[in-house]
Amino acid sequence: MKVSVEEFLKKRKESKPSYVFDVRGMDEYGDDHLTGAHSLPFEFMESNLHRLPFSGDLLFYDGGEGIAKQASDILYENGFSDYFYVDEGLETLKEALQTSEHDVKLTCTSEDPKEVQMEAIQNLLDFEINPMVAAHGGHFSLIDIADNNIYVELGGGCQGCGMVDVTLRQGVEKRMREVFPDMAALIDQTDHAGGDNPYFQAGK
Repeated sequence: MKVSVEEFLKKRKESKPSYVFDVRGMDEYGDDHLTGAHSLPFEFMESNLHRLPFSGDLLFYDGGEGIAKQASDILYENGFSDYFYVDEGLETLKEALQTSEHDVKLTCTSEDPKEVQMEAIQNLLDFEINPMVAAHGGHFSLIDIADNNIYVELGGGCQGCGMVDVTLRQGVEKRMREVFPDMAALIDQTDHAGGDNPYFQAGK
């Protein structure tokens, strides 16, 4: 379904969950892309349909050359329903973000109020981390930020996983430091010995 740029940005921020896909080439994606967007080059789309989430809003954009509409046609033919695209392309989206109330905050410092820090880290979880780990049945919940320490709890497939420390230290912690350079430590408060495989639910 075609939507306006503003509708696209609103769904990107408010839909829980939402997944943004850049259908340009990998080199173009590497040069620049929307924060939190996943690279899905159009040429590889049909062979990767089985990897797309079947719940939540799927949002597609390109460089303004009409590829996003072709991607939506493929989704329609394969039974997807909650998918949306814009014709205008990345540059128009970026320009709109400069004045839109639907921009996604993904930076903070130790000087920012706690609510700003919480918003930035929650957005990181919602737009980047949780969509990635949801493919393995897991999710991260933000518990608190205090004295520049970020406290998280892991659920689903991440709870009790033997690779969780690698995921935390080599992946999540590295990305969090990019968003919050003043972070002192990422602290996992999960009871990895207990739990009943809780389901993923994006933060509000």
